[in-house]
Amino acid sequence: NNSNSNNPSFAEQLEQYQKQQEQMQIEAQAEQQKLAEEQAKNVIPPNEDDHILGDKDALISIIEYSDFECPFCKQFHSTPSEILENNPDVNWVYRHFPLSFHDPLATKQALASECVADLGGNNAFWEYSDKIFETTDSNGKGMEVSELTTLAKEAGVNPNEFQACLDSEKFLAEVQADIKSGTDAGVTGTPGNIIRNNKTGEVRFLAGAYPIEAVQAAIDELK
Repeated sequence: NNSNSNNPSFAEQLEQYQKQQEQMQIEAQAEQQKLAEEQAKNVIPPNEDDHILGDKDALISIIEYSDFECPFCKQFHSTPSEILENNPDVNWVYRHFPLSFHDPLATKQALASECVADLGGNNAFWEYSDKIFETTDSNGKGMEVSELTTLAKEAGVNPNEFQACLDSEKFLAEVQADIKSGTDAGVTGTPGNIIRNNKTGEVRFLAGAYPIEAVQAAIDELK
């Protein structure tokens, strides 16, 4: 009985169905990325309130929304510095996005870094951020709170002034403002990286710890 010979077998039908599903998924992801980039255009441009590494007036900014207790942020942390070495027209903007499931430590670390910036300036902020990522094991319980003071001292800040600043939660409003600006730009997790051409306002949105090649490709597209 050859009546079924022209009909695709169940296995073939299944394969065809899976291919269609994959194609739909690819299209849905592309659509999602497009929407994400539309929303990411709302990102607040780099300004004098920001922590900026590199030329403040650079053409391109890597605006990173980060959480000191996020293992992916820890992994990604060396990438922007490497990019800056090879791209004099790029700067790195660090904004806080502590995730609630990494609290209270993640917010404490964000506040601590703001205290260090206030007491020691921009270079101390970046040095301190490096120290936190080097010290923590991530995931919300990566280090002791007392270590924040030790690291502040290492970054050249008066430990008593630092402790008073940290205990007062002086910069809580600033950290919350960063979170809000990230949320408004479509950031939901960390690291949330918005690569922005500061002349045209055009953006690329990289959600996650992308490899350096992907970050460089996004930058090259925007130049």
